[in-house]
Amino acid sequence: MFGMSRYRKFRKKRGLTGIETAIILIAFVIVAAAFAFAILNVGFQTTQKSQSVISEGMLQASSSIELVGAVIAKGSTTTNNVTYLEFTIQLSPGMTQVDLSPGKLIVSWFGDVYSMNIYSNDTNTTAVTITALTPGDTDLILKPGEKYKVVVDLSKIPGESLEAYDSFKIEFKPQKGAVLTVERMLPAKIETVMFLG
Repeated sequence: MFGMSRYRKFRKKRGLTGIETAIILIAFVIVAAAFAFAILNVGFQTTQKSQSVISEGMLQASSSIELVGAVIAKGSTTTNNVTYLEFTIQLSPGMTQVDLSPGKLIVSWFGDVYSMNIYSNDTNTTAVTITALTPGDTDLILKPGEKYKVVVDLSKIPGESLEAYDSFKIEFKPQKGAVLTVERMLPAKIETVMFLG
């Protein structure tokens, strides 16, 4: 009798069976897998975004236009000042094409005066003329292997008069890529043609 009541007492307490334990374990594994997938997915997206930011930063940090050869200054010995500047530009190695048309390229002048943009479509007022050196090339898209001649007419920059020992700076700002800066100082004597290096 005593043993029977004790048996009934233990029978009322149910334990976990193997199937219930397996179901709980599977539920934990599924929840953990879902969390792991979400975390990995966010990690992959962050890595991808970081790579695109780094590549865009590299593109902006490296100049897409570079100077080829020397900067030539043409002066007037009668007025003893510089009238024109000439130089050649090309695409930097590994860079994609650059649009050199007015509005897409901004050319700033720093000398006796400052002018934010001396390059426009108006041939009467623009101080900068850009022409292709490749025969038959009529567009203003700088592509690999092409060279363009840049002429700066100082008479079209109001208030500018470059004389001996004066310095100037020209900045070319394309839509993508770093700014190309051309900075030179004039020699002690103004000649008809001067190579500024």
